Amino acid sequence: MIRALVAHRVLLSLACSAIVGTMGVQAYPFPGTHPLLGLIDVHRPVVFAGVAYTYTALWFSTPFVLSSIVLSFVYIFVARWDQAPTRRPLPPYLPVADREDLFVVLGEQHHATRPGRASAPTWLVIPERGLYTGMLIVGAIGSGKTSACMYPYVEQVLGSRATDPARKAAGLVLEVKGDFCLQVRNMLRQQGRADDYIEVSLDSPYRYNPLHNDLDAYALAYGIATLMTNLFGRGKEPFWQQASTNLVKFVILLHQVLDDYVTLFQVYAHVISVDKLRAKIAEGDRVFSLPNHRLVVEKTAFVRTSALSAWTWSADDTGETVWTAWSADVEAAARARQIPYQVRHVVSAARWADKMARFEAVKRWFDDDWTRIEPKLRTSIVEGISVFLSLFDDNPRVKHTFCPPKETYDPVRNPDGRHGTPLPPLATLIEQGKVVALNFPIAMNPGLARALGTMLKQDFQRAVLNRIPQTAAKTDHPLRPVLFVCDEYQAFATTGENEPSGDEKFFSLARQARCVPIVATQSISSLRSALTGESWRTLLQGLRTKVFLTLSDDFSAQMAADLCGKVERLKPGYTITEAGQDARVSMLTGRPAAHKTTVSAAKTYSLAYEYVFQPKVFAELQNGQAVVLPYDGLNPWPPTFCYLKPHYLDVQTSYFDHVAAGGL
Repeated sequence: MIRALVAHRVLLSLACSAIVGTMGVQAYPFPGTHPLLGLIDVHRPVVFAGVAYTYTALWFSTPFVLSSIVLSFVYIFVARWDQAPTRRPLPPYLPVADREDLFVVLGEQHHATRPGRASAPTWLVIPERGLYTGMLIVGAIGSGKTSACMYPYVEQVLGSRATDPARKAAGLVLEVKGDFCLQVRNMLRQQGRADDYIEVSLDSPYRYNPLHNDLDAYALAYGIATLMTNLFGRGKEPFWQQASTNLVKFVILLHQVLDDYVTLFQVYAHVISVDKLRAKIAEGDRVFSLPNHRLVVEKTAFVRTSALSAWTWSADDTGETVWTAWSADVEAAARARQIPYQVRHVVSAARWADKMARFEAVKRWFDDDWTRIEPKLRTSIVEGISVFLSLFDDNPRVKHTFCPPKETYDPVRNPDGRHGTPLPPLATLIEQGKVVALNFPIAMNPGLARALGTMLKQDFQRAVLNRIPQTAAKTDHPLRPVLFVCDEYQAFATTGENEPSGDEKFFSLARQARCVPIVATQSISSLRSALTGESWRTLLQGLRTKVFLTLSDDFSAQMAADLCGKVERLKPGYTITEAGQDARVSMLTGRPAAHKTTVSAAKTYSLAYEYVFQPKVFAELQNGQAVVLPYDGLNPWPPTFCYLKPHYLDVQTSYFDHVAAGGL
């Protein structure tokens, strides 16, 4: 009521002056009959008229001025107490299913550098080009990084353009707690993408062999050595890593030459047993001592005669024919008995020569290098490898899932899937829009969980980076986005430093491959302790958008404050000076005194650099609050407060309303 009245205080002042002036003129008219005024009227009629008009005008102007002053004081000291702030609601939140473009809403934005509710809040949005530069979420235990960041952000990426088979996002999900995969499956089901979820676990039908790909033996061995370095640390003497890498390389190469297939268990079995390794090499000698072509006879014709029993025969994969190594004698015998036969090459001549050359390299290494090393030194090298490879031997379920037999990948030998379903190549799954999730909780076996997650991650990174040439070729049809999600990232982070592999190198190249990395960790300290040297700094610079929730350690808080930067501000300074004349020492107090004293004060300004967000701010953030350092793909944005939207709360309701209602 008072606010409505004082809003029209000018009209009220005019009305008050009109009423008071009219009543005052009528009650107290101008005293024109006074003798003095009559004398002025006779001698100076102009002056008399001016005095008369001024008297009448004062009756109207004085109440106007006084009422204006009174109403102004009421407006200043009373009306504002009753004034409720005008707040606009949040802009409409666009549902994920209705979005034509890919973007992620991080949360609601109010004041940039001070906490509190703004009159006109907005959404803090990272566009598609900014998502390809990566996102790092850092928050202490219980700060809401999973419920308020990971779940909403992943749902927005996977749900965007979900009905478009050519543009829906594919992805890889790594986590250590065991519940994130279930949430991702529910997200895909709600978006109508239930068939796009592929889970790799001990209970799933899929079989994943980390060594069954198109990489050569050295690349596979180098990847194992790098993984061991990240798991167990790097020794001061490089000999041990070089020797173990060399041993694994030639064991893998031997199996690739003879079987065209190798598993981690096979590598482990032949690394720890020199007799098995020697027997495998002897098998290679027998294979390559035979010619490159075979004589093939139908099984029914072979059974009907015993003329060819002098030679050793083997059944082929179909079971309909048998074969033996070709020789002039066996061919002459088959021709003489009129037995139908065919002469087939095992492999092409060029491939056979390549296999023989690589097998000879294995033999040279074994005879001239490995067997010449002292037994004690060989034992030390083997033990350095077996501590990792033995993880795939002591658990039968793990060996069955991640070291499947070669028949698993042969549709003829595995028509009913009794050996399991082989996990298709990740490059194929990405192009099909599938989301692969590794559900292997770290509580089951921390070392094995990290090893499996790291190997699957490296295969995924290689498949993603191979898309870069396709990006340049398909100018009229852009590639689908690929999501990489890793909760508790410190458990899977790997860096290469001087080596060609590592997450920091992948993040620096993933933008061109349209990869959206979203990783979360408890603190920068945990990330630093999991990596070697200062490589964590290189890793941080590869993730441009950073979301800092509550931080509970001083190092992470200090690093977050440094990343948010400093601002140049004017700082006032005050100087007070007292001077006295004829100074003397008082006999009463013993203090200096003077008859005449002067006091002067000076105020100066100086430029100083202050943190935009002090480290203390990061330690005092409430649940669901964050300081975001955003990047839109072209330009960095200034750091700002952001109020997150947990997945279990209404997204259209303001954060402050949820807090007032007890929802947060």
